[in-house]
Amino acid sequence: MQQLYVVGLEVTLADGCSAPSAFERLMAHMEQHVSPVASGVSTAELMSGKGEVVIPGYGQGRPDQHVSWLPVTVADGVRALRMDIGQDLPKGGRFLCQLTASEYGGTTGFRVVMGRESGGLLAPATVEELRPPRSLNSVMQDSGLRCADGLDVITAKENSTLTSQLPSVRDHLFSPGRRLPVLLISSIRTVGPPAVFARKAARRLAGLAHVVVVSGWLAFDSFNAGLERNLLPRDGARLYWPTVEARAPWWGSADLYGDHDALLGRLTRLLAPLSVVARGRDRLWEAVRSAETDALLDDLAGTESEQIDLLKDKLEEERGHLVQLLEQNELLENQVARLEIESANLTAQLEMATLPTVTEPTDVRRQPIANPGDFSADWDRWTEESEGALVFTPHAKDQWGKCEYPYPERMREALDTLSDLAREWRKQRGKLGTSLVSWIGDRTPLVYAPQDEALCRKKLHEFKFERTKSWDRQPHIKLDDYTTPDRVGRIYFAIDGDKYRWIVDHVGLKLYGL
Repeated sequence: MQQLYVVGLEVTLADGCSAPSAFERLMAHMEQHVSPVASGVSTAELMSGKGEVVIPGYGQGRPDQHVSWLPVTVADGVRALRMDIGQDLPKGGRFLCQLTASEYGGTTGFRVVMGRESGGLLAPATVEELRPPRSLNSVMQDSGLRCADGLDVITAKENSTLTSQLPSVRDHLFSPGRRLPVLLISSIRTVGPPAVFARKAARRLAGLAHVVVVSGWLAFDSFNAGLERNLLPRDGARLYWPTVEARAPWWGSADLYGDHDALLGRLTRLLAPLSVVARGRDRLWEAVRSAETDALLDDLAGTESEQIDLLKDKLEEERGHLVQLLEQNELLENQVARLEIESANLTAQLEMATLPTVTEPTDVRRQPIANPGDFSADWDRWTEESEGALVFTPHAKDQWGKCEYPYPERMREALDTLSDLAREWRKQRGKLGTSLVSWIGDRTPLVYAPQDEALCRKKLHEFKFERTKSWDRQPHIKLDDYTTPDRVGRIYFAIDGDKYRWIVDHVGLKLYGL
């Protein structure tokens, strides 16, 4: 198989999770590829012996999938399962996705390799789309597992970053121990195409790159303020390699507001060959197979001892030859991958030569706000930008003017985001297909709570607005918690289901915290 894409993870149980083991959890995720309901193949059968099953293609014109597996069990803590998923390509050859879960020496690993078999022909690998298998994303979304590549913690979720979190992002960008590149995405309007692209990229590039979203104007300004070059474009993206000397490619707002699948395809083709070069052989799988051979020889020892000794000597000789062949193969694969990278770079340069000259992103920071806590020019702006879906009572504005919340920039970022959310909620007429808690949590870094029992007990939950009726302001956004009362920020608002708007009646500290 000519390898095109490799992801290798060291998998451990998350804190507080004790059973089942990391290896058993990996097997459960791999099981989905044999469609247990249709095929009747279970996890227990996968580990009982090698086998093969054909999974019919889903939908008209979709090719059948040929799934085969090979289990290896030597002893407690020394076992592995390799699964090959193949489908024929329209232009000849077969596309293969190989999954391997291995446990050896106290380490559990999960490896995904995608490639192409050409039937012995000396032909280049031409697979148009490399999408991670379902099991890779489900493994990284498993709350009971922690996935790592060296010192990098690997997830399939974007990391949304506000101004206060930027120092840790910079530390990670310039960390000498970082193995994976970081795709940094600017999302000035925290709800919109750049934010949607970030979520797609986190899933598609899982194990190939970290995806970090810089949310809002203040975070964007602050990030670029710390750079002399390789600036992050507004509503664009930039790929920062682990070595600072390498040129950091970037994509502008036109790309992020354009065809996301096309852009993700380009990113995958850029990163996948590098993953092949960086990750080399699956040494954990090789260690399990070697232990299996040693165990078989030990079982035979004593029956024909002289013959066994000759077999052992011959085996060691064969192993030596095999290691040489593997090393030569690894060098050849690396050379192929480097040639593919050079070819991709040359193609990109030719494409760029036919386009108008594109200059590096310039510093587009706005003038710093003289008084970050003065929202007098922002209340109407938030209502206007939300298209009337976010309104503020006089009480809300008055409370903000009186409070001493110590992080006004963070509150401004939260209200920017809330304005975007309210506009989107109104466009959907409040029909989200999920709870408001999940909808807000999945789309933004804000924490939303629909109820506040303590507020009700203290009879602080009702207010009047527009002389119509009493409103319930239990729904609220939490800014910090489990800290001193003078640092707990809150935005309390009522939900108007008739006019599809959110009525904010309090901006400031927690109402009953002081």
